[in-house]
Amino acid sequence: MDPTSPANQAQSAYTRISKSLPALKGWAILWIVAFHLIGNTRGYLNLGESLNTLSQGNLKSVIDATLELTIAAGNAGVNIFLVVSGFGLTASWWKKYGSQGTERIPLRDFWQKRVFRIFPLFWISVALAALLYTANASWAPFGQTLWQSGPLTLLSVFLATITTLRNVIPEYYYFLNGAWWYIGLSLQLYFIFPVLVQVGRQVGWPKLLLGTLLFSFAYRAVFAFASIDSSWITIAFDFFPARVFDFTFGIYLAITLLTSTQSDHLQNLLFNPLYLPVNLFFFLAGLILKWVDHPLFNIFEDAVITVSLFCTLICLSQLASWQPISQVTDRIITPVIGALFGNYSYGIYLTHMNIYLVLWPIATELLPSYWPRFVVVTLLCCWLGVQFERAYGLIESQFRRQKIA
Repeated sequence: MDPTSPANQAQSAYTRISKSLPALKGWAILWIVAFHLIGNTRGYLNLGESLNTLSQGNLKSVIDATLELTIAAGNAGVNIFLVVSGFGLTASWWKKYGSQGTERIPLRDFWQKRVFRIFPLFWISVALAALLYTANASWAPFGQTLWQSGPLTLLSVFLATITTLRNVIPEYYYFLNGAWWYIGLSLQLYFIFPVLVQVGRQVGWPKLLLGTLLFSFAYRAVFAFASIDSSWITIAFDFFPARVFDFTFGIYLAITLLTSTQSDHLQNLLFNPLYLPVNLFFFLAGLILKWVDHPLFNIFEDAVITVSLFCTLICLSQLASWQPISQVTDRIITPVIGALFGNYSYGIYLTHMNIYLVLWPIATELLPSYWPRFVVVTLLCCWLGVQFERAYGLIESQFRRQKIA
């Protein structure tokens, strides 16, 4: 077999990305946890204040401002999860059905896997967050007024939460945990995944990618310039039409690599270190668009961030294979960040916002210095989230063994 043939080069590219995904998910979840923690303890980014701190020139100010600006980009970790999700679903479908010419996805099997993957752990995290509130209201401060709204309202809040319908109800949107909006978004994207695949097979994958990009831009433009309450704009931008391009980019990437049809430009952006400055430039440009927070910029920001950040991280992961960097990545980063945090990112995501509210006051008493305390709490949140998902996995596997017996 010729290793220089387009098919083998594409397979090699697919393998390289697949191996990088656990580490990417690990970095993304760490970034998200840090983003939420700094937002709760110092407030979310005020670009003017951070730049003013940076301009003071002394070492402490420079370090503080640099860390704040870096962590403030952490909500872009969600973009990575959307791409990885589209990539993983598509690769699984293609290997099982698509490569044999099957266009339609067996919907029953597909949905059964998604539902049993998402809902049980999510429902347990809802119950734990409710228990935390009853123990100490400050451990679940999101939407606290709803607890005093009467039993019928509280019942509707819980039903909306466990079904993810709270994603379209502003009053319920942050109840118990402000990060759970992503669970609803994931389900929406899973719901339309079979449709996207069928359309892609019929019209072609490049047209599917371009179509979802234009559709997302048009949808965002309507709400960006709409004179409606900000809470409704938040909901609109977390609804699947606003994020479908991010998800479809993962679909397109998997298909083009598996079918040996990726363009030279995409290949260079992903794997050529010389293009790393280009990726970083567009990522920073996307962050500036987001931080300026102008309606016109809101239309384009996530698409720019998604493509440039994913390509940046893949490109960096290729650099990490060089000696002697690989000694560190293979022994520390890949097994810890990837195999641990990446593979258990769902449990971390579900629990981290409630966990750091419990840990932060305790850590404040023990560690008066902010940044050491910040690092310790971030890592503890991740570790406890891992144990949460692991415990569920052990119980689930034990239940299956008993059922088979």
